[in-house]
Amino acid sequence: MFAATLSIFAAYSFAPGNFKVGNIEIKRSKIASLFDPPIIPDAMAAQSMEDSVHTAKVEKDTTAQRILIIGDSMVEGIMWRLKSYCLFNGHDLKPVIWYSSSTKWYGEYDTLAYFINEYNPTYIMLVIGGNELFIPDIIEQRSPYVQRIQEMIGDKKYIWIGPPNWKKDTGINDLILKHVGEGRYFPSKNLTYKRLRDGAHPTRESASMWMDSIASWIENKSLYPIRLSIPDTVYKVTPKATLLQPLK
Repeated sequence: MFAATLSIFAAYSFAPGNFKVGNIEIKRSKIASLFDPPIIPDAMAAQSMEDSVHTAKVEKDTTAQRILIIGDSMVEGIMWRLKSYCLFNGHDLKPVIWYSSSTKWYGEYDTLAYFINEYNPTYIMLVIGGNELFIPDIIEQRSPYVQRIQEMIGDKKYIWIGPPNWKKDTGINDLILKHVGEGRYFPSKNLTYKRLRDGAHPTRESASMWMDSIASWIENKSLYPIRLSIPDTVYKVTPKATLLQPLK
């Protein structure tokens, strides 16, 4: 009799409508919820898919790349070591340095779109944010520009190298991470640097170690891993970079 009663209540939990005995309504059990889980809203489902993409292991692309590294003056320190990586791994490097630039400048002007069209890169490295560590209300002020930068990049593979903080920022790192996701964002603020006299830019040696950390992250943790084996040769080749002066 107990088994029969349990079967009746289980069947009732799946049945449409409510059942009453006299004026008493019989409550449903929660058995049905075990077989029919709640619907996840589209926004939450999309976020879950995005998170899974960032954490999933992606197969490394071992083909030769045309790498565009573009951003503010921090590119200058990184590009020397990156040039050695490119020579050793068979990649072509195109550095563009826009001094004193920011997400605002890159978002308002077509500079990024111009160089994407000029070089047709297969891989883009953004180094933007070092001049925006102390902007107030930065999430609100700069989000439209970061979105515009992403629109110009389109479906090309890219990573964003965060600024090498020398002091706590007001949110630039959180802003970048929010928009590009963990798989495309390298948090440079977590490293320790030796600095030049300005107190901001890493020394050449420190920038070289910075690039080593970036390369390891790209190969092993990024959303778009490419071949970046550590060079076993010291290349003394000056990177041919495009230099853009600050806006007046």
